[in-house]
Amino acid sequence: MVRTPQRVLVSVAALATVAVGVAVGGGSATAAATPAMPFPQHQTYKVGVMPSASQSARDAAVEKQYNSWKSTYLVHGCASNEFYVSTKGDSDATNNGTVSEAQGYGMNIVPLMAGYDPNAQTEFNGLWQLVKDHLDQWGLMQWQLDGKTCKYYSSGTPDAATDGDLDIGYGLILADKQWGGYTADAKAWLAKFYANDVAPDGHLKCEDDGPNTDTRPSDNMLDHLRAFAAYDTAHDWTKVVDRMQAVVSEYTAKYSPSAGLLSDFVIHADTTSPSPAPANYQEDQPDNIVGYNSIRVPWHLGTDALLYGSTTAQVSYQTAKKESACTKSLSGGNPANVQPHIKLNCANANISNDTQAEEAGDSVGPAAMAAGDQAWTDAIWKQLATNPFGDAYYGETIKMIVYIVMAGDYWNPVATNSTPTPSSSATPSPAPTQQPALYEAEASGNTLAGGARVVTCASGCSGGARVGYIGKGTSGAGTLIVNGVKAVANGTYPLAISLVNGASSTRSVTVTVDGVAHMVSVAPKGTFSAPQPQTVTVDVALTAGSGNTIEFSNASTRAPDVDCVRV
Repeated sequence: MVRTPQRVLVSVAALATVAVGVAVGGGSATAAATPAMPFPQHQTYKVGVMPSASQSARDAAVEKQYNSWKSTYLVHGCASNEFYVSTKGDSDATNNGTVSEAQGYGMNIVPLMAGYDPNAQTEFNGLWQLVKDHLDQWGLMQWQLDGKTCKYYSSGTPDAATDGDLDIGYGLILADKQWGGYTADAKAWLAKFYANDVAPDGHLKCEDDGPNTDTRPSDNMLDHLRAFAAYDTAHDWTKVVDRMQAVVSEYTAKYSPSAGLLSDFVIHADTTSPSPAPANYQEDQPDNIVGYNSIRVPWHLGTDALLYGSTTAQVSYQTAKKESACTKSLSGGNPANVQPHIKLNCANANISNDTQAEEAGDSVGPAAMAAGDQAWTDAIWKQLATNPFGDAYYGETIKMIVYIVMAGDYWNPVATNSTPTPSSSATPSPAPTQQPALYEAEASGNTLAGGARVVTCASGCSGGARVGYIGKGTSGAGTLIVNGVKAVANGTYPLAISLVNGASSTRSVTVTVDGVAHMVSVAPKGTFSAPQPQTVTVDVALTAGSGNTIEFSNASTRAPDVDCVRV
């Protein structure tokens, strides 16, 4: 969707054009199912810290914000069985209408608040009904609707925005977990999303009719994509996860290595050299730096790290930590001073008349938690209870979801290890225990093909050698297969991979473990003549016994060399 550079407040007269909001507790909950995960759901996240406020205080703060958000922004649609999230107070749609981004937010918020809100399923069904009533030619939601007519307002042929499509899909999975009965709708939606919003190489496009070369980092909701992979096995969502992680790694390694910042739009996302879009590429704000789109990145990556941990979500975890540190440094530890426009070298852009937006600071909350920064987390939590700059739909809706995450009430709809109750915490099942084993890449029992060969290490490699010439090169497409990898039992294990990259840019390698592929990227380290090994860890599924294999390849470009792996 196109976002204006400032959150412009509208007049009281304009606000009067919006339908009356639905008060908490009002309306009918006829035929509503009993929620399986009623609010509050006290989660134990896999990394980081929680706000110092008590759990009861955090729950109460979420409830207060929900009462305000719902009464202000959740309104009846143009049909009696429709609801939409109004963009009241912002200039995102005419007559305070909705955009698919807003609709997706609502379809996430409402299922998470079921149990506190007795009418949540009725409201969710109304939100979903409006989506179904306003599809574009590819079967995804028309991204911008007028508040009075609910007709597509933006010029040209109706199209859809990836961020809204993503949240709508995730909302259907939340609803299916919460009440049941949404499986067919969810899988049909994900199929349309995969066919139209995913580029051939696996990266997310900006919109369903957009080019296969661009992406918007704020759409990179990796926790959603991981859920899609678990929920919808008919499509290769792991490919999408891996490619989007690679885009983050490749981009930040070159343009923001210390701060981990990503510009509002990225071009050349279909290559190993993604780069910032030109300044006015899609919107009337600087698209080549952090803006009102990418201020959401620390929220999304921080949440992914909280849910999936520092191993599975390693890219999110490391990037969120850097973004948290950057924004804390720039703001002096005061979230109200986090600007909505930040240069990639972690310097305030100081855009004229646009240096304040509460959502810029609020969005850092999950990243601060994942980073383990207690003081910064507490400062952001305290700001959530205020609205210092009069932010409307966008800021208040982001705040609503960030509140749920920071309160510890943001549960994973595809988690299989536990079903927490309102008074308990989810505890991950332990991984199978075994003594770590080292497998050298150059070991004689491994399989080298397509030109891959053993290379002597100047220093640093565990066995004095590594396997190089992996991936596409002048002599073919080299591959390495590490054979005979042992596991004491079926389960998920951390796989530590020692990689060597002495090139001048980030290199990526596809790591396929027993048929399941993962994309791993590493920035250069050392020099061409004396590169230094560096370790990347991914979670992989292994079968009991010694018949597991780990293949390293890259069908499109040269991969980093492999020193060894540890399981």
